Amino acid sequence: MVRLGIICEDESGKIILESLSFKSFLIEKNIELVNVKLTGAKNQFFADRYVKHRDFMMDNFNPDEIIAFFDLDLDICLLETKKSSSPFQYKDTCVIADKELESWFLADSNAISKLLKSTTHIEYPEDFQKPTKEIIKLNKGKGFGRSKPRLAQMMINRGFTIKNAAQHPNCPSAKYFIEKLELISKKYKK
Repeated sequence: MVRLGIICEDESGKIILESLSFKSFLIEKNIELVNVKLTGAKNQFFADRYVKHRDFMMDNFNPDEIIAFFDLDLDICLLETKKSSSPFQYKDTCVIADKELESWFLADSNAISKLLKSTTHIEYPEDFQKPTKEIIKLNKGKGFGRSKPRLAQMMINRGFTIKNAAQHPNCPSAKYFIEKLELISKKYKK
């Protein structure tokens, strides 16, 4: 079983990545999630700031592979952001959610429909600069306690999975994440 460590930007990501559904998916792929390390900010993936998170992961959990996971936010080019990030220089797998992770919530039609209590299908979930604001708008202006982590937990409770988001035809960053996990799995199959 391949040992995987994930370094992620925020609490919402950590909640999703530590969810039972995600861990079950990884086990199916013969991947053991050894740790999800929270950086607290996107800037931690650039310059010399990344190394302390990577060293912590290597020293304490000794993973075979590391995935660095953060949001694109307002950056213009996903590829340029990836190439300028430190994980890229370390040859760690780098996965960037287009705009924000919460775009993936909009891509899982079943889970978002349960959250909003009405059938909801978003054609282009990664087109929203602020997907959480879009979810609030779809919820008739009602928020979720102004907390992205709370929203993440609510989505998990309604069956959200990255795998479901990746099946949306217009959510390529979620699909890319699943593809990278499958590549890692194949790399270590005997």
